[in-house]
Amino acid sequence: MRRLAILSAALVLLAACTEKTDLRSDGEYNEYLAVDATLTDRPDRPQQVILSRTVPYFGEAEEHAAAAVRGAVVTVGDGTQTVLFSEKEPGVYQAPEGYCAQAGKQYHLRIEEGEEVYEADASMPEAGFRLDEIDYAWGGGKTMGADSLWTVAIWGGDKPRTDYYYVTLAVNGNFYPFELAEVLDDKYFNGNEIRGFPIATLMQIHDLQELYGDCCKYLEKDDVITLEAYTLQKDYFDYLVAVALNGTLSSIPLFSPQPANCPTNIRGDHALGYFAVCPVASASVTVDDPLRPYYRKLMPGM
Repeated sequence: MRRLAILSAALVLLAACTEKTDLRSDGEYNEYLAVDATLTDRPDRPQQVILSRTVPYFGEAEEHAAAAVRGAVVTVGDGTQTVLFSEKEPGVYQAPEGYCAQAGKQYHLRIEEGEEVYEADASMPEAGFRLDEIDYAWGGGKTMGADSLWTVAIWGGDKPRTDYYYVTLAVNGNFYPFELAEVLDDKYFNGNEIRGFPIATLMQIHDLQELYGDCCKYLEKDDVITLEAYTLQKDYFDYLVAVALNGTLSSIPLFSPQPANCPTNIRGDHALGYFAVCPVASASVTVDDPLRPYYRKLMPGM
């Protein structure tokens, strides 16, 4: 399995505040439109396109704050209807409530920004595995409220083919950002029923909670852990691997700014990023004992 643990506590301390851009000299910096556009089949989740501009590696904080692209016209069509994405906050364009992608359709993204037009096409892959339920186990740590780890395992089944996933966790609806999620393939469970596979880790660290919010809080009784697994097309998987390897470990949101040497399916002058459509499998578990050391489903009576 090519499994990328996107963040560690050491990287939180060492990662730079900006990502590597295509920096040649002080007078030759090229500005790019960065596109973060992932549609899913979940009508209960906002479908959105995030647009920003890259800034120089040594750009001032004010430049980063102004990187959001405002006033663009963003539409997504499927051959039957074309949906306008409205700007809900600077640089964040959302579809009408209840809109989601569907299997078997080809989607076309169009972005009009000033006189420039950017386009991309994507379709939804078949879901890679069936996610029946999840469970957690305390992985050790210090005292209550201090740094600790929990392993999250899945039960379900994987399709008999090579699939690729983006896996993220949430605590009480607060999802991990890209920096803390995982991009992986199904090498270790390909084509099999899955029983207690430890697919992800919750990192409950005070410094991370200050940085990312309650997705990194210390687990307490009645907290709800949710795992979501996006099935990816191979080219989108390759793109996310490239993003992870090109210094986005501290970017909030995903593109602030986008690295200049990653692949892209966005057509247009000086454009970066990706447009993808993904099915999402989801399951949740409620915490009964934060310090429970074994999976109940593997160790009955424990």
